[in-house]
Amino acid sequence: MLTTAMARWLLAPPTDPPYRSGSTGRVGSDDVEAVRATLHLFERLDHQFGGGHARTAAVQYLTDAVTPLLHASYTDVTGRQLFSVAAQFTYKTGAMAYDVGLHGLARRYFVQALDLAHVSGDRPLGGKVLALMSHQANFLGEYQEAVDFARAAALGASTSATPRVRAMYAAMQARGLASLGDRRSCLRMMKAAETDFAKSTEADEPDWIGYFDHAELQDELTHCFTALRAPREAERHAILALGEDPEMHPRSRTFCRISLATSYLDAGEVPKACATASEALAAAGRIKSARVRRYVRVFDRRLDAFGAQRSIGEFRERARTILAPVA
Repeated sequence: MLTTAMARWLLAPPTDPPYRSGSTGRVGSDDVEAVRATLHLFERLDHQFGGGHARTAAVQYLTDAVTPLLHASYTDVTGRQLFSVAAQFTYKTGAMAYDVGLHGLARRYFVQALDLAHVSGDRPLGGKVLALMSHQANFLGEYQEAVDFARAAALGASTSATPRVRAMYAAMQARGLASLGDRRSCLRMMKAAETDFAKSTEADEPDWIGYFDHAELQDELTHCFTALRAPREAERHAILALGEDPEMHPRSRTFCRISLATSYLDAGEVPKACATASEALAAAGRIKSARVRRYVRVFDRRLDAFGAQRSIGEFRERARTILAPVA
């Protein structure tokens, strides 16, 4: 299903304008802006409290408020705007499902979002959906698929993507390459991400790429160097990510701290690793995210190789609730 969806998006000709003359009401710009404002609300809740916090409400809003608009009537311009924001709301709902571990459901949302983005005529937005699919594939250990999705995003968006969007595509590709152990190609894509990001101008970027700020880029580079077992480089980028933006989304900060802690393990600095991971636990306990719990558990398993050190015991005591099996 995923390969078919990707190929269809890459190869399908541009769609006709989504003009519709329905009998269930007429959609105007205010309706589109209402959906966009609600989307931003759910985005903030997701980043701060995890996908499990408001996913059910997001699904209900998507079903009861967004989908009916697609079957109403609208002009060509409004129709494209509507399908664009519907695609964004759909992939955000999919991202919430991904965050709580409902991977099959998440992928179905992503495929739907890709179709909606295609109808909107927004190629970079379709690439954003493929980048999310890349992110999920990497998390699931499907590393070559992760690289393929990210490459397809960049190829499909082509020259219509803005610099920051291109930087995000490159960062996703770099993460997959890092997981594959392809250091040379990964370094090349990380460099491309930094170069493109430096060219970006806030005013010229689409609204939906706003989350991908400099701190987020540094966090992505941290993950890459952690996967490459390059602890000093990982530490440098993690410190940039965490120090530059104290208001960085709590979930992203948690991921970044655990990655930093892992890099300290790779350097053999066990007490420092445990102290850093412990800093992430307070936020991790409040975030309803299967991904956060897995980060902590993977870090905990890495500690097995270092014996019964005091710092390890102290970390495991603090992490006891998070490490406990989910009922």
